Parts: sequence; structure tokens; C-alpha cells
Amino acid sequence: MRAPCIVLLGLGRGVGLSCARRFAEAKWSVMVVDGDHKSLARAESDLGDLCQYLHEDQHTRLGLKNALAGTLEQFDGVDVVLSIPPIPEASPLEDITAGDIQTLMQKSVISSLMAARIFSAEMIRELEVEGEQVERRPHDKSFISILSRAAVSSDPGHLMASVTQGAILSATRALAIELAPHRIRSNAVVAVRPRAETLEPWLKERTPLGRSARPLEIADTAYFLASSESRYITGQGIELDGGRSMLNGSLPVET
Repeated sequence: MRAPCIVLLGLGRGVGLSCARRFAEAKWSVMVVDGDHKSLARAESDLGDLCQYLHEDQHTRLGLKNALAGTLEQFDGVDVVLSIPPIPEASPLEDITAGDIQTLMQKSVISSLMAARIFSAEMIRELEVEGEQVERRPHDKSFISILSRAAVSSDPGHLMASVTQGAILSATRALAIELAPHRIRSNAVVAVRPRAETLEPWLKERTPLGRSARPLEIADTAYFLASSESRYITGQGIELDGGRSMLNGSLPVET
């Protein structure tokens, strides 16, 4: 039986490396896809031959098709697609143009849906073939997105982060229903990310556990969602927020 295969679309800022390493050390076949040469070079330097690497634009239809073709050239199938969409920088509403909106949506929910369409077709084909081989149990198939807490809450000046991350979370839930008949799951990890804590120091004070989620904790949650132990979980946004969502929503006011 072949090792399960995960395709990592985008590396983010540190989280992607932790996810790739977590799956590779668990003996998964890992394909890392990123359109940024520097990010991919850093990953290859850090992870070495634990993974395979493809320089493809994970936000375009052609790049995603090439990512699938490259994965199948290296491995015998694909079981999980893990996406780490970019988080838009802070920008006030009056500075956002129509072009900005189009670009940010293309790199978030549109590319997420394109990835689901392209990779799910291959997953469905594999499940049909594997289902005919009664002596071999098919690998679980799923899509996982790594999102920031902007997907479920908003902060002043971060409008587009909430719009794009929230749209991906909505797509994640809709895909769970769309793909359920094919036994393909769709989930997300929604986390207070380390970079957010650096940019907004008050986040630490507003998080009961006193810190952001660590990259390895995010990777562990993604691994759980990809594993057979979570095969009845779909359409969920698993929140790693250190208890922040349980707090009173009012911020302290300086007087």
C-alpha cells in the first residue's frame, strides 16, 4: 500500500514548514507548492529530502493543474490538499481599490475553489479505483485550510483580511456538503497566528492562555484533521484561539 500523499499549497510565514515537517515525519509523501522562489528555496533548505517541491503559482488554474500533474508524476495519488492562503496587510477602507479586491479574492477564495475543483476530480477517480480493490482500504481524502482568526472576527483596518479569510471558511463549509457524497471531507484550522501577535501586542493580553498558537500546534491540528481519527469531522473550523473567543468582546478603553 502506498504512503498517503499531501499537497501543501502555499507556505505562509512559518506554519507551512511546520505542517510539511509534521506530515513528512509521519511518513506521508509531501509535495510543497509555492509560486515564490524564495519561500520554496527556504523550505527546501530547511526540509531537504523530506519533501518534494514544485515552483507553481498556487493561485491560478494553470498553476494548480501543473501542481496536480507534478504530484502524480512523483507519487501514485493525492489524499489531502492543505492550503495556506495569504493574509492581506492592514489597509483602511478608503485606500482599497477595485483592483485590490479582485487580486485579493483571486488569491483567496477563488483559488481555494479552483483547487477543490481540480484536485477533487482526481480524488474521486482514485476512490472509485481503490473502492474496487476490496483487499485495500482507500486513504481518507480531505481539503484543509489554515486560516487566521480574521475568518471569524474583525479588527479595525483589517477589512480585507476578514472578507477573504471569512470567504474561505464559508467555502470550506459549503465544500463539505458538496463533496460528502464522494466521502471527501473539508475543514479548516482557525488560529491566532504568531505574526498577528507581533503586529498587535494587545492580542497577548486578550488571550487567556497568554500567547498565540505555535506553528507545531497548528500543524498537529491539521494532521489530526487529515487522519482517519477525524473521518466523521467535516465542515468545521477548528479554533485555536487560546480561549480568546470566550472573553467579553469589549476592549479596554484608555482614559
